[in-house]
Amino acid sequence: MATEQQQKPKPQDAQASPNKSSFALTMLDRYSDEVRLATEHPFLNAAGRRELTREKLSEWLTQDRFYALHGYPKFVASLISALPLASPPHQTKATETLALLAYALTNIARETEFFDSLPPRFLVDLEADPSPEERDVRFKTNLGNLQGKMMRPITRAFVDLLISTGAEAGRIDGGMEEGIVLLWAMEKLYNTAWRYAASLSPNPASSRNPSDPRTSAALDELIDNWTNEEFDEFVRECEREVDKLELVEGTDQWERAEEIFKYVLYLEQRFWPDL
Repeated sequence: MATEQQQKPKPQDAQASPNKSSFALTMLDRYSDEVRLATEHPFLNAAGRRELTREKLSEWLTQDRFYALHGYPKFVASLISALPLASPPHQTKATETLALLAYALTNIARETEFFDSLPPRFLVDLEADPSPEERDVRFKTNLGNLQGKMMRPITRAFVDLLISTGAEAGRIDGGMEEGIVLLWAMEKLYNTAWRYAASLSPNPASSRNPSDPRTSAALDELIDNWTNEEFDEFVRECEREVDKLELVEGTDQWERAEEIFKYVLYLEQRFWPDL
């Protein structure tokens, strides 16, 4: 879920061939109801209206930081290592993909730094324990600043998906399709979710449970971080990468990519904390 300001690569626009459906647009249309569930969660509604408690925001930030630290970088690095840069017929396309992935990798590091800047300014907790029924007892290893903390099972599933998809891309004839689709699906849903939050007007005067001023200010920064033009353009570039795959419906490649998209929807719907 890359963020922050940096000079982005500007690959040439790659439109799907006239006789091929756009995989990205097809998925968003075919699963529009599921997309809505993933991007209009009550957590996002409360965030947009500035009715989220500091404790609930801390719970989500802790899990998102797990994802950003332990899943996303390994996933993107695996995709970079799998790029066929030595193949002349695909050199230009691979170089453009490399530029996008390098940007994503740099920005996930910036995002974790952004998370780490929040506690001293807004008093949020980046080591908030999940509720006992949501703890993943399998994950108790030393995680540096998160030593002794545990992931929610849904976070563990997301990290597992990232690492396994990246590893599969690195196998001989593993292919990049599923990895590129996974990258786009995560970023597209994330951007759409926070745009939904941004569309809601906070009204502390009429709210029965307004966020405290520090939490409200933290939400201002978080929402801006994932709805600015920089992030919008990154998401569009991810979609162009999907279109360049020229997936054809009915093929094994399309079906595997569709399964990835459906699973990301499942995870995103459950990643937001219950209120």
